[in-house]
Amino acid sequence: MGVSNQESPSLLLQDLKVTIKDSSLIFPSEETHKRKSMFLSNVDQVLNFDVQTVHFFRPNKDFPPEIVSEELRKALVRAMDVYEFLAGRLRLNPSSGRLDVDCNGAGAGFVTAASEYTLEELGNLVYPNPAFAQLVTSQLQSLPKDDQPLFAFQVTTAS
Repeated sequence: MGVSNQESPSLLLQDLKVTIKDSSLIFPSEETHKRKSMFLSNVDQVLNFDVQTVHFFRPNKDFPPEIVSEELRKALVRAMDVYEFLAGRLRLNPSSGRLDVDCNGAGAGFVTAASEYTLEELGNLVYPNPAFAQLVTSQLQSLPKDDQPLFAFQVTTAS
């Protein structure tokens, strides 16, 4: 949903001034009973890329950012209980030489961040803006490159 001002794409903000407040791993609430691998199809072997999405929501005075962030964290924990692969890692299966998802319960990424801009100051959200990449966590800096989560979630609020 866009904001009503009609500026052109050339007036879009270039730097959203995003500061990471916390970056951590969250884990399924239930123990992973059986470590297993998830087979990936031939298409998954070839089309191996990140899917990044950004969603914008207006603030609600009844739900402060801290509460929203904590509720989202709890919901993702419950989702990992059902969808074990969300807490797994992409690994090369030594016996087949193929990529598999190691459903090892190693956790998903959860990042909280703040931007110096409010939603209204971002302008018209209809236009693609390369600066929106600042709202997506590409990797957790605290983890080695070969141990990055398959799933990472970032909640960014106005500071």
